[in-house]
This record gives sequence, structure tokens and C-alpha cells, in this order.
Amino acid sequence: MSLKLEPRMVTLGIHLVIMAILVFPRHTAAQMVQAETEKKPEPVSNLASTNFKEITVTATRTLRKVSDVPESVSVVDTEQLRTRQAADIGDTLRYLPNVELGGGPRNIGMNPVIRGMGDGRILFLLDGARQDYNRGHDARIFVDPSLLKRVEVMRGPASATWGSGALGGVMSLTTVDATDLLRPGERMGVKVRGGFQSMNEQYIPGASVYGLLGNQFDYLFDFSYRNAADDIRLGDGSKLQNSSFESYASLAKLNWTPGPHQFMFSAQTFDQAGKVPSNAQAGVSTTNLLLDRDTEQRNYTLRYRYDNPDNNWLDPEILVYHNTTYSLERRLFDQRRDETDFSTTGINVRNSSRFDIGNFATQLFTYGVDYFHNEGKGKRNGAARPEFPRGETDVVGVYLQDEIMLWERFSLTPGVRWDHFSSQADNAAAANKNDRVNFKIGGLFKVTEWLSITGGYNEAFRAPTLSELFTTGTHFTCGPGCSNLFIPNLNLKPETAFNKEIGMRIQKSDLLYADDQLNIRGAYFNNKVKDFVDLLVDFVPFPVPGNPGTGGTTSSSNVRNALLEGFEIEANYAAKYGYAGFSYAQTRGRNRTIGGALSNVQPDKWIVMAGLNWPIYNLSLGWRNSIVDAQNRVPTGGTPTPGYTLHDLTLTWLPRDGTFRGLRFDFGIDNLTDKDYRRHLSVLRDPGRNYKIAISHQF
Repeated sequence: MSLKLEPRMVTLGIHLVIMAILVFPRHTAAQMVQAETEKKPEPVSNLASTNFKEITVTATRTLRKVSDVPESVSVVDTEQLRTRQAADIGDTLRYLPNVELGGGPRNIGMNPVIRGMGDGRILFLLDGARQDYNRGHDARIFVDPSLLKRVEVMRGPASATWGSGALGGVMSLTTVDATDLLRPGERMGVKVRGGFQSMNEQYIPGASVYGLLGNQFDYLFDFSYRNAADDIRLGDGSKLQNSSFESYASLAKLNWTPGPHQFMFSAQTFDQAGKVPSNAQAGVSTTNLLLDRDTEQRNYTLRYRYDNPDNNWLDPEILVYHNTTYSLERRLFDQRRDETDFSTTGINVRNSSRFDIGNFATQLFTYGVDYFHNEGKGKRNGAARPEFPRGETDVVGVYLQDEIMLWERFSLTPGVRWDHFSSQADNAAAANKNDRVNFKIGGLFKVTEWLSITGGYNEAFRAPTLSELFTTGTHFTCGPGCSNLFIPNLNLKPETAFNKEIGMRIQKSDLLYADDQLNIRGAYFNNKVKDFVDLLVDFVPFPVPGNPGTGGTTSSSNVRNALLEGFEIEANYAAKYGYAGFSYAQTRGRNRTIGGALSNVQPDKWIVMAGLNWPIYNLSLGWRNSIVDAQNRVPTGGTPTPGYTLHDLTLTWLPRDGTFRGLRFDFGIDNLTDKDYRRHLSVLRDPGRNYKIAISHQF
């Protein structure tokens, strides 16, 4: 198996190498010059703990401590990503409450689920840019976790802040910067890394070049390669056929900061090739034929910020972005070629203005405009493909938010947003147009310095996708003269959600030892969803409207209303020599139209963790236990899933000084007992025991 690199990727790679070579000589003489700002090394005791000072921008689009926002937000930081040796998006999310993975273990088909809402109802952001690719049984976003420094997950509707798509929540991924890698006193650096994972004999080399030019410019160039040379080994000892792959990923990131102004440009590439079934979330069969598939994703962002602490009126940010996803599928038995091309182009403009009202109140108004344009098209053997027709969507939104703080104990955050959307396709006589106003209000009251109560109400909507509106052609074949046909539906209404949430938080430090931390968070939510869009498959052996032959039809319709409610609780304690914690999450889903359970709701899950730290040896040992209940609450005709228990181990050695300074060693074992299990939201079984090792050295 080989990965065919397109000319523009080769050109980008050559440019990165040339720029790196040009940069090296400029810094050789200045390597010992001390940087203006020094970063304090993170102590080993924080390798797997929860930090009170975690920052989020997802909840309000402004910098806030996670502990100070009423929304439920979890942050996976750089240290956690490295310790876990995340191989895909699923590895970054596996220990978060009320977040589950569906779609099976192939990374190209993974679908996150938040509080019973699948990834089609989750908004994905990569460095602030929307990722709207959404096709059939594919993953929504393709990125190598080695490029990430943090993952934020906001659970619950968020359209009053982010617009269309955020019914279940927001998943925001942020890539690494040069300043995240530079150590105190350094002006440039090189980092080489390598890794191996046994479940599919995956080899993971990579390298980074980064540094400063003067005091205003920093750069980062990173290249990562993954070669899964074998199919995934499952818990029963068998292998998931056609799950090996080869992938390349790169990142170029430039920051220029003249005074209070900041300009940032980034370019990211991801390419993966492998033989997979046409539905990567299932096994090969007579109706799920084998393909040779190449997937390419490109992301470009240009950001401007103005940061002047003396100016309370101006704190603007402008983000311009463009991303593309391209898929080429060659069916092996007859060499049929299917091409899918999807792009998103957008601009976000916002500003924040601060007002002080005496000595008891402050207000931070944030207001802005978002616009994005989605365009998709498909080809089959060079001709237009009706299953993915050429179409486009335009969405514009205007929003206002007011963060009010009273007496430094009570905060109130109301917000409102208006969005207008329009979708059109070449094969449709009319467009689908609509608009929507969404509201939110959240509050946090500090009863004491360590106890807070939260509450909030949030609305959200999701505009129908191009595929839901305009798809025609053949869904599947069922024998000679028998085909199930797609029927477009231009009258789809947007899905809407109305969420109420209350919670409590406890934060205490210096409880048993100096600088120890206790963090307890709990939340209850009640989310009513209207006009769910379902894909209805009507398979019949006689002619029906829309199909003059046999096989029936498939179409998208607003068919049901739903209620999703549940709660989550987390408790974490961290001290110098160890940490411990647990979380429990529960979601219940009910079909309010016809009664019964919903099909996309994850089972109850416990996460228990503990670890030991040896600062004198720069070592940290961690253990995590995932206890997943059986899921018997399924719709009529659905398949229940038995429960399972998993154990994972991690070991990190990170010397801070001496001969081995700059070296990092990570070892891990996932599924220690080699458990044979299947996630409820997948038809495929999951990997068995997986030994993981990663070594990096920073020069």
C-alpha cells in the first residue's frame, strides 16, 4: 500500500524544508541568547491532574477560566495528549464524561457523541475554523493528534454563541505554537519523535523545527507520518480486515506580533490512504464493497488580534479560513471511481468592550458577525454523481453577548444570535431558506470561595445539510433490476434544541498538603429537541412514488421530537506525589413523538483513575479504569449491548535537567486484560490489548 502525494503537497513539503534550512543559520550564533519571556516548567505532579487555571474560549468566545463559566466544559491539555499517546480523535476523548465514540475503530469512520447527540449535531472547530464536512459514514474531521496542544469539549447546545450545528455541543481543537515548545532561554529548537503501537503495528515518526526571529516573529514547521502496517487486532484475537493505513500530516504556523497587534497564519495538511469498505463503520460484504481510498484535508487560517490592556473598548479578532476535504474511492472489483469534494470558506469578526460600573460591577460586551460558505460536489467516473450533487450553502450570523460580574461573586451571561441560511443545488428547482434567533442565559454564584452554583438555558439549531436536502441516485442495489433510490426533500426544517442545566462546583486547594487541589463538578441537563432529521429507508419489492421499479426509496424527513436528559459528576484530587479521581455520566433519550428510547444514546459510564508521581526521578505512573454499563434501553428492534470493563496504564519519564534534559519517554497499555468488547454505538468490535511507546528528544 502506498500513498500518492499530490503536487501541491510535495511543493508545500519542499517549501517547508527550504524555509527550515534558511532559518537554521540565523539562529546558530544566537542560540544562547535568553528569550524575553521565560516559561516555568510544569511539575510532574500535573501530568494527569485537573488544573484550576484551565482556560476556555469555547463557552463565551472570550478567555475565561473553566471554573468561571456556567457551561459544562472539559479541557484535554498537552500533557494529557502526550501521556495518552493519542493516535486519533477517539483517544483524546475517551475519558470525558458523557462523551462516547461511535463508528468503530477505523479512524476514518469515527463519530464522537455528546450527551446522545451524534457528530452530525456537533460543531467542530480547528484553530477556530468551522469543519463542516459531513458525508455518510465518514469521520467529520481528520487531524493527527501529535499536532494538537489542547482539545476543548463543551457539552450542550451552543448556537447562541457559535451558530448552526451546535445542538449537542462544540469540539474545539487547537494546534501547537512555537512558544509552546521553546524552553527558557532558547531562540530555536528541533524536536524529533518516534512511536509504536502494537494493535496494528503502527509506526509513528515525526519532527518539528521552531524558533524566534527577533522579538516579534515565531515560526513552527511540523511533519508527522503514521504507517499502520497491519490490520487492527481485536480482543478475541481476530483482526479487523482492511483497517491498515498510511498517513501524512504537516503544519506550518507563523506568528508576527508588532506591539499590541498579532498576525497568525497556519496551513495544515492531512493525507491518508488504505483499502476500506465503502462504509468504513462496518465490515466488507456483498453490499459493502472494498475500496482503495485516498482522503485529503487542507486547512488554512489567517487571524488578526489587537490586545491592548489599556483600551477597554477594543479587543477585536478577525479570522479568515478556508478548508477542503477531498476523497477518491476506487472500487476494486470494477475500478469505478467516485470523487467527493467539499470546502468551507468563512470569516469571523468580533470585538469585546469592557465597562466598569463603580466598584461592584463590570460588563464585557462581545459582539460580532460570522459568515461561511459551504460547497460540495461529487463525480463518478468523471461525470456528475447524483448521490453527492453539486450544491452550496451560505450562512450569516450576528450575535451579542454580555458577561456581567457583580461583587466578584455573581456572574450573569445573556446572549442572542440571529442566523440566516440558504442552500441550493444544481439538481434542485428551488432553494431551502430559513432563519433562526437563538437565546442563552447562564449564571454562576460563588456561595463561598470554594463552592459555586451554576445554571443556564441555551438554544441551538442545525440547518439541513446539502446531502439531506438534495441527494438523489442509488442508495443501494438489491439484485437484478432492484435498487433503492434517494428522494430529495427541499422542505426540511432546521433541527432545534432547548437545554436547561443546573450544577454545582467545589474547588479547594491546600486541603491536605501544600499546593494540593480538589475539584468536584456536577451538572444535570434537560434538552428538548424538535424536528429531528432522520434518514428513512423504505425497502419494498414493488413500485412506489419516486421509484418506478423495485427496492423502495430513502429520504430525509423531520420525523420526531426528542428529550435527552441526564447528569455527570467529576471529582479529582491532585498533590505532589499522586492523584486520584472518578467521573460518572448518564444520559437518557426518549422519542417524544412515538414513545420509546432513542437509538444514539451512549450507556452509563464510570471512569476511575489514580496515579503516583516521583518528582526526584521525573516519573509518573497512571491507571484508568473504564466501567461501561450494558445498554438495554434501545428502540423496538434495536440491539442491546453488554457492558464491559477496561484498564489502561501509562508511564512517563520526563527529565527536567541534567544529561537527559530534552528527552521524553512514554509507555502505555490500553485494554490491559485484552477484553473482547463492542461499543454500543458501533457494529464493529474494538481493539484488544495495545502496547504503546513514544520517545522524543528536544534539541
